[in-house]
Amino acid sequence: MANTTPDPEILAAFAQRTTSRRRFLGMSGLALGGLALGPTFLAACSSGSSSDKASGDAGRITMLNWPLYIENDDPSTSATIAGFTKATGIKVTYDASIDGNESFNTKYADTLDKGKGIGADLIVLTSWNAAAYIGADRVQAFDDSVFVNKKNLLTDLTNPNWDPGRRFSVPWAIGQTGLAYYPDKVGGEITDVNAIFDPKFKGKVTILDELRDTVGLTMLGMGYNPTTGTKAQMLEAIDKIARARDDGQFRKVTGNSYTEDLELGDTWLAVGWSGDVASSTAYGEGTLSWAIPEQGGMKWIDNAMIPVGASNAKGANEFLNYVYTPAVAAPLYEAINYTSPVQGATALMTPEAQASPFINPPATPPLYDFNVLSPDDIEEVSRAFTAATEQ
Repeated sequence: MANTTPDPEILAAFAQRTTSRRRFLGMSGLALGGLALGPTFLAACSSGSSSDKASGDAGRITMLNWPLYIENDDPSTSATIAGFTKATGIKVTYDASIDGNESFNTKYADTLDKGKGIGADLIVLTSWNAAAYIGADRVQAFDDSVFVNKKNLLTDLTNPNWDPGRRFSVPWAIGQTGLAYYPDKVGGEITDVNAIFDPKFKGKVTILDELRDTVGLTMLGMGYNPTTGTKAQMLEAIDKIARARDDGQFRKVTGNSYTEDLELGDTWLAVGWSGDVASSTAYGEGTLSWAIPEQGGMKWIDNAMIPVGASNAKGANEFLNYVYTPAVAAPLYEAINYTSPVQGATALMTPEAQASPFINPPATPPLYDFNVLSPDDIEEVSRAFTAATEQ
């Protein structure tokens, strides 16, 4: 097995250029650099394209990920990628084009169901979707003889009921869903999740097209607990969302691209993801605020997995093994502003990062999971949510 010990020279060299993504975005002059530049730019930076991803090159892996999940959202300036390549000789084609779980499924699920590769060695999906992929045999088990650092996973994350022992998935990012807003535009501090339905902000609110985030927050505003919520309560929340949409309350219902209008100030109030907000230029300048509403927020995990048909599964295991080294994970998660799943990583971060509510969220307000319904019930809820959020 290749030596995956992090090279201190690589980490030190890139520390000079890998500041927070917030600073990078400010310097770039573009709204959320990776999103504005898009996957074409990312593929160019990583010297690869989707056409050669399935070449079977043992010296390269391809990763499909969400935006803002690597330093600077730019593989050419990522200490993690550079360090891994130096340690193993394996190059990384990094494609940050995942915009949502549903759109990912539309694009890739049928191919994976046929047992065919999708040109990727690693994919990252939210827990509910990761569970579905495991159940449908769309992903393959890790090689624990290569991915030995899986032992560094935080203890309370090691045994989800949908992947006992984490045979097929490990957390890549742990985050929160709450509210991002401009105090000067909304008239001060926002603490109530029901503000997204306030007619005062009609046409200036953006909500996410991820069911569990938007419906979960809506349920909290209605006095329901999303962790134990019933199908009837979810459908009631969806009906509220549909009525608000029909009244023109929402500027957009979207995935990761919500950050674009938020950065421009066209959106005043958004249901958003913690790391995105922490890394935005506006938050760095102090004009944009973040809140977990008094009723609570949602928590979620995006998980790395090796899809069937991967051309370099061994290299994918080696990459995860490298990332799960505490000395590698610490600067990575400090840069992307998400909670690290790696034991010992937070202790190696700067005091500022350790005090960050994005990396170390406070105990209150509480954060909730979204209840797992039967396949038939969640299909009904999903159809209702899709209909309610069409614009």
